[in-house]
Amino acid sequence: MSPTMVSVEDSPIVKLWYAILAEALKQHGERIHVAPGTAAGAYMVRLSRDGAWEEMITPPAPMYPAFMQRLKVMADLSLVNRIPLEEGVFRLRVGSLLYDLKVTKRIRPDDGLEEAMIELPNAPVQTVSSRD
Repeated sequence: MSPTMVSVEDSPIVKLWYAILAEALKQHGERIHVAPGTAAGAYMVRLSRDGAWEEMITPPAPMYPAFMQRLKVMADLSLVNRIPLEEGVFRLRVGSLLYDLKVTKRIRPDDGLEEAMIELPNAPVQTVSSRD
């Protein structure tokens, strides 16, 4: 599976994803967990760093479907089929650094809602010049 290249676009969802991912990499995070929260319709984005989870943001609940759909697009996951467990990879450019990020998306058996885990690399896979 080859990584899909992702860059900043005009969409607010894309900008939000870029900000979350760039901040997680800057903080040397290990993984990002995206899941529906305990409150009806709420969801949360948490960062694991040094083995401890901390909440990054709690975006507005109505954004959750578009937020998850954008992650599926970036990681080349199915938008149509509700596959119980699915994995994908995408490439993210932050400044002059390229990172390959692995995504695991699953459907929770208890409530049928989607959640995702994004594995963050320890180091970039490549450095690119500003001309690339």
